[in-house]
Amino acid sequence: MMFIILTLISVGLLVLYVKYKYFTSHRPIPSLPAHFLFGNLLQSGLLRGASLLQVYTSFKKQLGDIYEIRLGFLHEIVVGDIDDVKHIFTHRHIYDQSDWIVEFMSVFIPDSLITLKGAKFKRHASITMPLFRHGKILSNFDLIINCTDELLNNWRSTSSDHIHCDILQQCQNLLLEIFGFIGFDYDFDTLRGTKNNELTLALRNYINTMELGVYLSAFLFSAYLKLSPKCRRAQRTIKRYLYRMMEQELTETPESRAQRKKTSLIASLVASLQTDEQAEERKSEEEKTGNQNLIYSSECTSAG
Repeated sequence: MMFIILTLISVGLLVLYVKYKYFTSHRPIPSLPAHFLFGNLLQSGLLRGASLLQVYTSFKKQLGDIYEIRLGFLHEIVVGDIDDVKHIFTHRHIYDQSDWIVEFMSVFIPDSLITLKGAKFKRHASITMPLFRHGKILSNFDLIINCTDELLNNWRSTSSDHIHCDILQQCQNLLLEIFGFIGFDYDFDTLRGTKNNELTLALRNYINTMELGVYLSAFLFSAYLKLSPKCRRAQRTIKRYLYRMMEQELTETPESRAQRKKTSLIASLVASLQTDEQAEERKSEEEKTGNQNLIYSSECTSAG
């Protein structure tokens, strides 16, 4: 009996803590009363299909140019007046910088650059960042134009009376297609409207979980990613294809790989693999840093 009472008290205290921390306003900023676990999701209409633009417009009419909104566990202070926005960006040093995106990405993509620090960040950055410099982008300019032309040709081939209501989605498909070729030398097949590309479907399924993760706490989102069969299946598919790409890249000649690593992420990754990981671990931090600086210097020289 005592155990049940203590359990009920603990659960009650936990509910009060979550309610106070996540769903109670502590600032003198206009806001609507937040529901437990849902925040303002029920009032916003997002669960009924409303867009974020409609939500922000509706809240602005009710609360004014500056207001507080809670979408699940996501807490936002929205500024809707252009003069206020200009002031914030001009004096951004006096405003607190939110760590929300870092916390979110640390759960969704733990090894993304924004979440890494120290030697691990340097190793990842030395591989990926040089590919997005101005000189490297120019070398893929023809590829970008070809992909864009393919999308435009798709639009021209449709009836002149047809109204494209999914331009945002098609532009996202274009970016994914370009990134696939530049990053992995892989055709995601997003511009031709086919829906049987296993890797593309897995990427879409995994990325779509971001919409749910935005409204959850880091703990709940992490638990969802680990327990959801759909997410775990998508992760396995993505890893399988990435390993297959790396194995295929390893079959290329060193000369070909050395040339392609200047414009291909997967070639750069494979070229950077350490043949002796134990020897790499024995290196001091200064040696690792020195190697990274050498890589940066050589990349800058080649780009110049």
